[in-house]
Amino acid sequence: MRNVDMSGTRSASKAMALLRHVGAHHPQGIRLTELMACSGQDRSTAHRLLACLEEHGLVERATPTKAYRLGLASLEMGWVSAGMRPVVERFQPLMRRLARQTGDTVFLMVRTGDHALCLHREEGGAPMKALAMQAGGQLLLGRSLAGLAMLAQMDETELAASHQRHAAGYQRLRLPYAALHRAWLNTRHAGFAQLQDQRQETIRGVGCAVRLSPSSLVGISIAAIETRMPLSRCDELGAMLAAELELHAWQGNAVDEAA
Repeated sequence: MRNVDMSGTRSASKAMALLRHVGAHHPQGIRLTELMACSGQDRSTAHRLLACLEEHGLVERATPTKAYRLGLASLEMGWVSAGMRPVVERFQPLMRRLARQTGDTVFLMVRTGDHALCLHREEGGAPMKALAMQAGGQLLLGRSLAGLAMLAQMDETELAASHQRHAAGYQRLRLPYAALHRAWLNTRHAGFAQLQDQRQETIRGVGCAVRLSPSSLVGISIAAIETRMPLSRCDELGAMLAAELELHAWQGNAVDEAA
């Protein structure tokens, strides 16, 4: 019995070592041969353990490279856990103020690979609310206002690569690359994302994103039922949100550096 327990412990340790290596190379991904070199594991063992991690959503293989990256389960545990609590606490006062001023729903999202993960939402006082997303929900970049704003922070090569990696998903959304590229251009030109929610045609809003670090993107969106969001109000809220978010991010970074 002791041998069985020790064998299981060794396998778990090897799996966790692989997961750590994948996490360290998450943005660009890491190939099986590179993982073998990093971990010292043979191909059969590494492949078997990675298959188990992939089955549970802890790692995934990016197409078309087949390089391993953290899966959505790992990202969700990491972002929603206490590790991201400081980000929520940092932006929550701004979100509450925006929700109070506009009466609408405000969402906080972060980039996790090719997805946007909702960390928090604040509800305004309007009787009819846009509650399309809850904390912990994830969407492909470009499918949400904040996600589209995050895409606008990326260059054209990154945009094309992200769309190619999830071509099937974007096809299901009826969002071909030409349409996504057009929205990317419009967002970069305006300084904020503005679109009708593709999941609920009655919801419209605006979204902006900023970089907290070279590899970290955070976005905030304001959403409401369509009758509360004529284009003139979208323009007004978009410009306000862009200015507020940029100032808030700059002040937060200044405080961090001073500390």
